[in-house]
Amino acid sequence: MSPLRRREFLIFVAPSALLMTALMIGPLVLTVYNGFQRVSYGDPGQFVGLANYTSTLTDARFLAAAGFTTLYTAGMTVGKIIVGYAMALMLNAVRPKARSFFLGLLLVPYVVPTVIGALVFSWLFNDTFGGLVNLLMQPLGFAPDWFTDPSAAKLLLVLHSIWHEAAFAILVLLAALQGVPRERIEAAAIDGASWWQTQWRIVVPSMRGFLAFIALISIMDGFRVFDSIRMITPAASTVGTESLMVYVYNVALGETQQLGLASAINVITIVIILIFLVPFVRQTWQEMKTA
Repeated sequence: MSPLRRREFLIFVAPSALLMTALMIGPLVLTVYNGFQRVSYGDPGQFVGLANYTSTLTDARFLAAAGFTTLYTAGMTVGKIIVGYAMALMLNAVRPKARSFFLGLLLVPYVVPTVIGALVFSWLFNDTFGGLVNLLMQPLGFAPDWFTDPSAAKLLLVLHSIWHEAAFAILVLLAALQGVPRERIEAAAIDGASWWQTQWRIVVPSMRGFLAFIALISIMDGFRVFDSIRMITPAASTVGTESLMVYVYNVALGETQQLGLASAINVITIVIILIFLVPFVRQTWQEMKTA
């Protein structure tokens, strides 16, 4: 890029970049500041040092929310990658016209707003609204109470996340599959490699960057989950499905309205997310450098 074009690029991009930076840095600085304050609505606040952080890290409810959020994120990330990979393999094997048709159907849950999608998805497991899934499982003798049983409710939230967001993984992995060199797959077949060996030793390694990217996005989505939990399990704190964001909402706007404590929880959550993201960011960066 020539110096003139680079200057023009900076002139056009700088206003938006500065605005977005201010919108991110400003609230972040205010959140960190409030984390050291005891502040409520209409209260100027009082400096309390690390009291909010100490209270948070010793709170059993926070630890339960962090544990559930971590397990939920891990389950939905693995589930989206497995489902996305399987569906991408099937779509990659069909004709282009049929592929476009089925891909359009698979994208429907992804474009539906989360609140509406969570509500409609929950009806499939709710006998009051027909409970289609429950009807199909009755012959198997498997009829859990999806909305009050802690294990079933957690599984239901993971299933909804996979149903709602797997289309993103399908799109990315379908593009990745079409970029795998056919010569390597044909050479493996000539050498006598099985289908599983070809996938595990050739196809999957060729898509490590894409898989890391999906995991990166999925982890960020998992730790900020809020809407679906509020819709599917409104009594999350009693069912055991209270995520970190739901917990922050309850502390800041619901039960105690302690903005300082909620800010400390937010800061700790950001640190946890960064810790989980480091290996995937490193993998994605290495793939970009070698591309």
